[in-house]
Amino acid sequence: MKVLRLRMAKLMLLGVLLVNLIFLYYTWNTLLWRRISRVLAGGEELEPKAPKLTPKEKVRNANKHIRKSITIVFYGHYNFEQDLRASIDSILDVIPNMPILVLQEGGTEYAYPPLNYERNLTAGEDQTVTFLSLAFDVRRTRQDLDPLAAIHTKYALLMPDSVRLNSKNLLQKILREINTIGVAGAQAQAQPKEQRVAVPPEEMVRRMVLVPFAGNLKSYSSCARMRMDLPNWTLEIVATNDSRRCDLFLQKHAILLDVAALAAMPEPFCLPFPEMLYMQAKIANLSTTVFPHAFQEGRRLFASFHTKQRRMDLRRRQFKEMYKRLQIKRIVRRAYTLLGKPPSRENSWQLHQGVLDAQFSSSNVSLPLVTDIDLFGCERTTKSCIGTVYNNRPFYSYLDKHTPPCCLDKLRKTFNHVLEEFENVGIRYWLDNNALKSAVETNAISPDAYDIDISFNVQDLERSNAMKKSQSKPYVDNEGFYWIKATDGHYFRVQFSKPNQVGVNLLPYEIKGAEVRASGFFGWKASTFAADFLHPMSTVLFLGKSVMCPNNVLEYLEAKHIKVQSQDLAMDD
Repeated sequence: MKVLRLRMAKLMLLGVLLVNLIFLYYTWNTLLWRRISRVLAGGEELEPKAPKLTPKEKVRNANKHIRKSITIVFYGHYNFEQDLRASIDSILDVIPNMPILVLQEGGTEYAYPPLNYERNLTAGEDQTVTFLSLAFDVRRTRQDLDPLAAIHTKYALLMPDSVRLNSKNLLQKILREINTIGVAGAQAQAQPKEQRVAVPPEEMVRRMVLVPFAGNLKSYSSCARMRMDLPNWTLEIVATNDSRRCDLFLQKHAILLDVAALAAMPEPFCLPFPEMLYMQAKIANLSTTVFPHAFQEGRRLFASFHTKQRRMDLRRRQFKEMYKRLQIKRIVRRAYTLLGKPPSRENSWQLHQGVLDAQFSSSNVSLPLVTDIDLFGCERTTKSCIGTVYNNRPFYSYLDKHTPPCCLDKLRKTFNHVLEEFENVGIRYWLDNNALKSAVETNAISPDAYDIDISFNVQDLERSNAMKKSQSKPYVDNEGFYWIKATDGHYFRVQFSKPNQVGVNLLPYEIKGAEVRASGFFGWKASTFAADFLHPMSTVLFLGKSVMCPNNVLEYLEAKHIKVQSQDLAMDD
């Protein structure tokens, strides 16, 4: 009996085990098919899930990704007042071993006193801060002189001096921003949230992410649109509050961009910085994105009058050199400001001599948009930008450029001065040759003009005191214009000044019966024509004034072998 009960207990135990095994089998089988069905539907992969990372491991991986992607570059600082040591320490405290490159200009006004940076390295921390001088050194190779050769990441973060990095979150966000692009099309428009896709690692990102600083002034515009008209030597800058069209960021900021985009520029690291970089980026058609978050400010720099004035003097020289290298001679500025309000001493454009600063324009777009035009080129005390002309072609015509605007401005002033002189003393004159052709075609001076011809009756020469005096020796009148008799003929020339040879040619003609002949000068301009063209005289609109000219002007120009393109005349008979 006892043996029977033992056998029954074993059979019951075996039955329980069999039931549990059957239940386990069907449960596992059901879960497996559910997972397989989700995989077939695209829900998940059959690979095992990655183990959950600890907070320390997440931080370590995030720092590693940032270090492999971004190199922070400091450039454009001034050694006589800087905050580089504290700025670098704040970065390395957040992201140890972050690659940092400090570029130093070679001039003593920038590189002196020299910078010395030392950091107490902790366990696992390496020396990742590199100082590189941009000064030419014949003992260094071309590779050593190239700052881009010291950058081994895909992106460079161009950082201004005096910054405090509190966390790596902002670096992660701007890295995610530049690594992705928005999806255009109907599908993206249908989505309430913008769809973004990753940029392939091998593709160059033709975009710059601009990160402002928290201390920027809200009362001034941060963005400006630029238009570069290099054939006309012109740069136009228009203030705007639209961050989507920001060709130039005026206040303190950092720039994140692809190193390949820097390598495609002729000289990315050049003062003034970052203005010179923006000029090259505009020509290269790089787009910009103003990031909505900001870096934190460090120590306030240039608080004293001495350091502020020293920095401004250097900035003036930098901008002057930039305009010279870019061949910019006219700047058109459109800014929101109060009409008639005199600029403050710190905000005066004339005082800054072309320096673009944070106080370029008010952010209040309800104010009038005031246009100012400044010329950077030849003056009364300097030589003309035109130079010596060979075969009637100035040097800039071979560069596919027109006459510099500063020279055209001096030419207009000289012409108006001569015209006023002739009309005051009663000299019979007429606009002639290419200037007359331009007046007939456009009522304005030709963009390629480098002189203006005015012909006059030689019998009226004695009426002008300036011409009489200039027959024996050059004469400078009360307004500084230089009257001279030409050495290659008996015609006269009025220059803007003695060194600046932009001027007007005064061609004497003598009326002999039914003909008008050149009096003492030669060349293609000295052609003889019928006196009927001067009886009666006509007028043409030129440079906003009614100027005397021959009648039947088209026939007159044709007789002088000058072809007129337009037949629409603006003349008064």
